[in-house]
Amino acid sequence: MVPRLEMKSALRTVTVVLVVVAAAFAYVHLAENRGYALKAGSAAPPFRLPSLAGGALDLGSQRGKIVVLNFWATWCPPCVAEMPSLERLHRTLSPEGLAVVTVSTDEDEAELRRFVTERALTLPVLKDPGGRTAADLYRTTGYPETFVLDRAGRLLEHVVGPAEWDSAARLAGLRRLLKDDSHR
Repeated sequence: MVPRLEMKSALRTVTVVLVVVAAAFAYVHLAENRGYALKAGSAAPPFRLPSLAGGALDLGSQRGKIVVLNFWATWCPPCVAEMPSLERLHRTLSPEGLAVVTVSTDEDEAELRRFVTERALTLPVLKDPGGRTAADLYRTTGYPETFVLDRAGRLLEHVVGPAEWDSAARLAGLRRLLKDDSHR
């Protein structure tokens, strides 16, 4: 009797694992082949969001520039760790024509303002509470998530997770894009 119960339990476990693996495979397949994830070369979805500094920014106003578009939140430890490198990138390459645009999905604007002030951030911070506008358009799956756009507003690169945006290699690659006329 005991071996039969153990067999049923093992069979049930194997069945559950197979169902989970099949569901994960199906999701990845759909995301890659049915357009759920933004693909390199696709047009960046347009949006207009309020800026923490006042006014609003329309992503279309950045046409003609290489854009690093970062989605983040103050409650996200990897986002907090990544933010200093984005600020350094902004200070280093914005004079050369790079636009670094961040989109905070924080619901608490007071907390967002405190965070920006304490870290003396000068890069543009747009507000998308709960990620209901731009983050939804870009189909973000977590934070941080960053999109590099060419001068025509097409997706060049999609980075999921934190990156060191001011590393020598990253700066060199972005400088090449800034000098490359083929991305106009």
